[in-house]
Amino acid sequence: MKDKYDLAIIGCGIVGLMIAYKLSLINRNKDRRGNRCISCICIDKESSIAKHASSRNSGVIHSGIHAKPNTLKARLCVRGNELMYKLCDALNIPYRRGGMLIVPSNNDESGLSELERRARANSVKYEIVHKDRIKVLEPYAKASVGIYVPNAGVTDAYTVAYAVYSKALESGIEFIFNSKVIGIDEYRNGFKLIVNDNKHTINARMVINSAGLYADEIAMLIGLNKYKIYPCLGEYYIIKGKPYLVNSLIYPIPTFDYRGIGIHLTKRLDGSISIGPNAIYLSSKDDVHMSSMDEFYQHASMLVEGVSKEDLVYGYSGIRARLVEHGSKEEPDFVIEEYPYNFIHLIGIESPGFTSSPAIAEYLLDMLMDRLI
Repeated sequence: MKDKYDLAIIGCGIVGLMIAYKLSLINRNKDRRGNRCISCICIDKESSIAKHASSRNSGVIHSGIHAKPNTLKARLCVRGNELMYKLCDALNIPYRRGGMLIVPSNNDESGLSELERRARANSVKYEIVHKDRIKVLEPYAKASVGIYVPNAGVTDAYTVAYAVYSKALESGIEFIFNSKVIGIDEYRNGFKLIVNDNKHTINARMVINSAGLYADEIAMLIGLNKYKIYPCLGEYYIIKGKPYLVNSLIYPIPTFDYRGIGIHLTKRLDGSISIGPNAIYLSSKDDVHMSSMDEFYQHASMLVEGVSKEDLVYGYSGIRARLVEHGSKEEPDFVIEEYPYNFIHLIGIESPGFTSSPAIAEYLLDMLMDRLI
């Protein structure tokens, strides 16, 4: 470890890793020209990368159609969609750009016009489709009308995380695990991060708080106390043995509230189909919960023909870093806030945070580059 770094990133989830990767590309160009590279260390309290929501999602590459217009979430998701496909191509990461079909559940079409409005406002390509076209796209879908979004797709979230981690590591970005930041001291030219019961410290001119579920706790250590993360569990069941039921992605029309964009069906790259996520608010970030398959079967059977309870097995779960509590009608935006100077906080980066991650990294490094060089 160095005595002092130009940049410290707290959190090795997909957003922190993507920032490190983008920085490594900048450093490669600097190295070729004989310029000084930017020193960076990434810190995580877990034993390895992407232990939480970053590897425990559906791997969907979102289009931006769901995002509230004129928000960071909308802007960064749309840009992230473009960048994620380019990243997968550059690093030979498998993906499928099969599009997303969004359909009414229980014949409730009331949200279609709002989705259309958001698509137009966010410059997302879409198509209103009816029964004949739906049967071509998704033969087992239970719908006579819907919205088809061609730019949506799916990849494997952990594969993406590990690929960008490996490239960053190869390029000289340092990583330190099993290292929980428990205190932060500010001094004239930077910050001292106190790690693991004061056993060692890390000094950096600039810090990015990308701690995901724990980003509010890191913010409090430096005196930013206005944000609270509400842990919200998302679980997935898997349909085994019937890969023909879904070709790509089938989503319900969302309710535009705290429940998110709804329990949906994802054809994963291995051919299995995931159902989820639900939205269960937990009493603490360490709480444990496992839902019955009944809710998942009910939602799946509203979207497609041919699924039975016997096809379902429990899959996996992850905890969202929500900025609104249960019952809220708000649609919170991503928080990207600087406090104090040279300390950037990323708070409430839930879905579509995976899709948005390369755009978040681009946004941050554009913002900070003049200070880092």
